[in-house]
Amino acid sequence: MKRQHLHHKPDFFAVVVVLVMIGFGLTLAVQVGASDRHEVVHSEVSQAEAG
Repeated sequence: MKRQHLHHKPDFFAVVVVLVMIGFGLTLAVQVGASDRHEVVHSEVSQAEAG
C-alpha cells in the first residue's frame, strides 16, 4: 500500500507542477501586457503634460 501511494505521488506532483507552470505563464503574460499598457498610458500622459 505504501509503495502504491509512493508510485502515485509523482503523477500528482507532475500535474501540480504543470498547473503551476501554466498559472505562472498566464500571470507573467498578464503582467507584461499590463506593464506595456501602463507604459503606453504613462507616455501619453507625459506627452500631454509636455505639450
